[in-house]
Amino acid sequence: MDQTTSTSSTAQDNPRIGRLGWSILFVLTAVAFVMRFYQLDSLPPGLFYDEAFNGLDGWKLSRISVSQWPVFLTGNQGREALYVWLMALLHRANGLSVWTIRAVPALCGALLTPALAWLAWEVAPWLGVENRRSFALWSGAAVLCLFWSQVFSRYGIRLSLFVLLETLLWAALWRAWTADRRPQTADGELITQSPNHPITNPQSPIPFWLLTGLFAGLSFYTYLPARLLPLILLPLVVIAIWQERTRLLSHLPGLAAGLVVAVIVAAPIGVYFLQNPVSFTTRVDQVTIVGREGRDGAQGLGANVSAVAGMFAGTGDANPRSNVPGRPALDWLLAPFFFLGLLLALWRFWRLAHLWLLAGLGVMLLPTLLSEFAPNFQRSIGAIPFVVLLVALGLEGAVRLATRLWRRGHFAYLAAGWLLVAASFGLAWRAYFVEWANLPDLFPAWDVGFTRVAEQLAASDDGVRTYITPRGREHPTLAYLLEESPGASIPQGFDGRVCVRVATDVPARYYTLVNEDFRTQSLLTGIYPAGKTTAAVVDASGAVWANRLEQPEGGPVVFPEMQAQPTALGDGIALLGYQLFPPAGMAEGTVFYTRLYWQVSAPPSADYTAFAHLLWRNDAGDLVWMAGADRPPGEGSCPTSEWLPGEVVIDELQFALPAGLPVGDLFVAAGFYTAADQQRLPVPGTTDSQVLIGPVLP
Repeated sequence: MDQTTSTSSTAQDNPRIGRLGWSILFVLTAVAFVMRFYQLDSLPPGLFYDEAFNGLDGWKLSRISVSQWPVFLTGNQGREALYVWLMALLHRANGLSVWTIRAVPALCGALLTPALAWLAWEVAPWLGVENRRSFALWSGAAVLCLFWSQVFSRYGIRLSLFVLLETLLWAALWRAWTADRRPQTADGELITQSPNHPITNPQSPIPFWLLTGLFAGLSFYTYLPARLLPLILLPLVVIAIWQERTRLLSHLPGLAAGLVVAVIVAAPIGVYFLQNPVSFTTRVDQVTIVGREGRDGAQGLGANVSAVAGMFAGTGDANPRSNVPGRPALDWLLAPFFFLGLLLALWRFWRLAHLWLLAGLGVMLLPTLLSEFAPNFQRSIGAIPFVVLLVALGLEGAVRLATRLWRRGHFAYLAAGWLLVAASFGLAWRAYFVEWANLPDLFPAWDVGFTRVAEQLAASDDGVRTYITPRGREHPTLAYLLEESPGASIPQGFDGRVCVRVATDVPARYYTLVNEDFRTQSLLTGIYPAGKTTAAVVDASGAVWANRLEQPEGGPVVFPEMQAQPTALGDGIALLGYQLFPPAGMAEGTVFYTRLYWQVSAPPSADYTAFAHLLWRNDAGDLVWMAGADRPPGEGSCPTSEWLPGEVVIDELQFALPAGLPVGDLFVAAGFYTAADQQRLPVPGTTDSQVLIGPVLP
């Protein structure tokens, strides 16, 4: 029996969803909105780096003309821009907030329920299901049972938008393929209008082909797996030529129109990638395992195949940002029906719709199959529509089989199916809002520490100069949340492991990330004897994540270990003193540390490179270079252009000692120069523009 004959009887079953069906779909959609938007601004508990980065881009675009919006954003490893466009529009309407960042994916996640119901409704006749309405509604409900979908519907990145557009693309395509579906002969010939074969309510497929092209074109502005969508179509074209040649030929004008629309819509980003091929491949090159071994010596693709195959009912994604670590993609209630649906699709794999399900699942799993850290729910996000449809196909198949065994129990079987879906929904709700929400791992995974620091800064209006170490000022979470509070103090940054900025003439506040910066707290405690240290942020386990030190106005500032050598340089910089740490014996390869105390009287006009050179004075009295280090202060974390009047910047440079140090006096020469022209910052009273420290005593 060919595809046409096998589907002709079911194509007319349940031709309308009916009032009951619409009512159920309305309730499911309302539940979806609650599921996606409930506590959206507080769960996930922080604002993750990627979300904040998108938020900053959205805020930036919201303040410029739409004509200036880029099709691709190069920051943060590169991103297609449609999600940020939508977020920019929402920023214009709603301003800056965590809710604004997450509202777009939450809306897409909520609309995925009716979108999947539409897709299931359109493809149902081609899958040979007997209860089209139940199949469609189960599909819309099943996605609400996926913790996988719930996480990414409340995560301020572009994945949820991709899944929605992908689903709408396939729904429009199947509607176009089925539109104006006239009776056919056993040979597949279309039967024209006649008294014996009336055609009721015919529809032109062209609008749906155009809609398909629109969704296809837009999908290329969402997420990388959109590039794989054409791979799903390739085997379908072969099957269509074999089984549905007449229909395919009749749809050629619509196919051509849809293709033209898709090309026109996708053309701007296509041109961008042709002009910037690195942007097209960068992220793929970073995560692929093709051509190299997987992480930790894993056996590459073979290990990934096993991991991905087991993610549905075995061990899921281990990343707490994406999952309750290890939780499978499907709970124990839905997993059996997914595998039953998969068996049914494999049983009829040569049929158009069944092959589409299998091809879609396989192709959309390729991003995690071919990349590191499999299974990765984020990279396999495009498989969600196919997983949901296979679950619904399994449910419908189980009801159909049970009905054949005992026909009178049909409605009981349907009720049991809905009870099972409701129970699965309850498991998903609990998994997200209770189990996952209370995971200690969410604290680091969602940048909760930076979020709380930003909240404290936003709440303080005392104008106290604030610093953070060893990172944070440049962190998007801080930047976005403080942009939301324009009156908040923007923290000055430095990496306290190699450079410390000390405010000497104003009250100051220091945040130290204690797990990363091992020395700043103890150093500042000695410098600020009147300073008060408290735990600013505590993580989920009760451990201190960040300390806060408050230096009061007029509090003493001392440098007890510094050797004073006040020397004026130019451009507002002077050497206050130093500490030298020559290694015992001055053996070859040992490290010589220098700690230099630079006093700032005026804002420096340039970003200088610091140097500390070990010099030997020979018998003729000449200074000969032996070793040294040149780098921006704080290895770039304390650029001189950011130094403020009244600060003392403690910068540490180190270098390895050479072999065969000669006998005689050794000195350390210190100073600055501009990297572009190698011109040193003048030191009044010298000809070589350097401060000479020493002689060095090992």
